[in-house]
Amino acid sequence: MRMGGLGPFRALIITAGLTALAAGCGDDEPSRPGSPRTARTPLEGAPFPYAESAEEVGLDSDAIWLFKERLYSRMVARHLVGAEVLVIVDGRIVLHQAMGWADNADLVPMERNAIFRLASMTKPLVGTATLILGDEGRVGLDEPVSRYLDSFGRGSSADITIRHLLTNRSGFVQGGAPPGYADQSTLIDAVNLTGEQGPTYPPGERFIYSSLNSEALGALVATVSGQPVEQFIEQRILAPLGMSDTHTEFSPQADWADRVPSSYRSWGGSSWERWWNPSRPHEHPWFSPAGDLFGSAFDYARLLGAWMDRGEYPGGRLLQAATVEQALADPVVGDTLPPRDRWYGMQWEIYAPAPSTGALPVFGHRGATGTVGLAIPSRKAIVIYLTNSNETEVVEEVIDAALEMFGS
Repeated sequence: MRMGGLGPFRALIITAGLTALAAGCGDDEPSRPGSPRTARTPLEGAPFPYAESAEEVGLDSDAIWLFKERLYSRMVARHLVGAEVLVIVDGRIVLHQAMGWADNADLVPMERNAIFRLASMTKPLVGTATLILGDEGRVGLDEPVSRYLDSFGRGSSADITIRHLLTNRSGFVQGGAPPGYADQSTLIDAVNLTGEQGPTYPPGERFIYSSLNSEALGALVATVSGQPVEQFIEQRILAPLGMSDTHTEFSPQADWADRVPSSYRSWGGSSWERWWNPSRPHEHPWFSPAGDLFGSAFDYARLLGAWMDRGEYPGGRLLQAATVEQALADPVVGDTLPPRDRWYGMQWEIYAPAPSTGALPVFGHRGATGTVGLAIPSRKAIVIYLTNSNETEVVEEVIDAALEMFGS
């Protein structure tokens, strides 16, 4: 069957003989309003139980159907290649579907529980790692970074605190890395160049989203802990939370490589170009804590759940409750995060304020690969959307639709 100008996502829907954007890849057709089930065909081995109905977790079934229709319609309109969406409420799955292709050249369908390039959804993990060191008394958030990284001891870099890095108020700008930054053999060597160059603006003066902040935090964690930041993240965050499908390094020989979709980018319009596939190594001289993680929707739900439970997870505690509250409280205005004004906490984006005193706000993070994970604590809800199409407009639709679905 010739796909013509339909676009890869629409072509799969038509080829499969599905209507109204069914879940593709073997999933059932989307539930219609009033349907008693909203998460059909439970995935074997899923780490969360499935709700029997949306009403079981206090959600109207029409609301979940409208959320799907709104999301899928936008995906078709943008001709996306493939995606996975997961909605968990009160610890139970109410929606989990895969759509489109993992690789549209080889006609490989997207499967649920795939492992995606998370891009900037990585940043909250280096923020968490830094806050763990703070809880242990090994760093103070208002201490100068120069106390741990000598390269920050000169010029205006000397005025940068750990809190400035966490909240993107250091004065570093996105794309402002010094010459030779990416060619350094280690993360610490690269960050030392940043410290020596200094920030573009005075520290503390304004919010500017920049990956240089997250990478500086990674160098700080490595220096204080005495181990590479990726090892610290693996041992202190991934392992305790059971995030076994989240990885700091990719190799085509990895036993999970066949679960990673190819990545696509578009130059506008409906044409998507495959620019990376799992047969190629992830070429980077060092792990970037700003965007190099690979992970699954279920794993990211574990991270969001621990934060939503104020640092607690089954069998342990990741952070002190007061630390979680501080990290999400009094966020700075993220006026460089279009299309709407947002707020930024400590390596988390804030999408809606707390509904009442003592409650947590809606928080999460997006990735440049077209991904997003967010938590709505007042409804005990988690929404995760992962895609292999570098498209951010659908991400905005996911956030808006999720806030509307849960009345936030």
